[in-house]
Amino acid sequence: MTEADMTSGPGTQSRAVEPAAGVATYLIDPDDSSVSLHARNRASAGFRGVFRHVAGTLTLDREQPERTAFALYATASSLDTGSEERDARMCGAAFLDAERHPLVSFWSSSAEVQDAGLFRLVGNLSLRGVTQPLVVDAVRRERAPGPQDPERVTVAGRSVLKRSEWSPLRTPGIEAAGWFAGDDVELLFEVCAVKQEPIGWWP
Repeated sequence: MTEADMTSGPGTQSRAVEPAAGVATYLIDPDDSSVSLHARNRASAGFRGVFRHVAGTLTLDREQPERTAFALYATASSLDTGSEERDARMCGAAFLDAERHPLVSFWSSSAEVQDAGLFRLVGNLSLRGVTQPLVVDAVRRERAPGPQDPERVTVAGRSVLKRSEWSPLRTPGIEAAGWFAGDDVELLFEVCAVKQEPIGWWP
């Protein structure tokens, strides 16, 4: 069989998989996204740590927005607080334990639509090997593409972790060092997601 035979005739050409009407998949652009933790400590007004390596996906169902699916991943060792000494402590065994648990991840199981562009993501956060339910208040903003640019969507979200509810965040090393004041650790993200074309297939 020649190459021409393989690419001619009914049912032999590569064809795009048609997605369900109104459903689109987006890939998070790590160069245009930010994921961070913010907390108060005893020595200052607080500190913010930004994860420099992030990835993830977003699936939007415009006809049934409650089926929106979101997955976000950050490399634990990429946390940058602006201090090398603090980075080493935060990524070390007393807090994120990045060597044994290299990923911090959040994935949604459902979305509660509240208003135009406003919704609440209901899902799970996995941090330091512990997975617990987490609700994230989020907003979605459309970004008008240029003539040659793919469609982009920006999603910004916020949630507050209670250290008293997350045993890994209340280790003796953390408490003795006085890294935190209070129970709250704020999780913030603003990610840009790029629409993906349907994948071709050979029947």
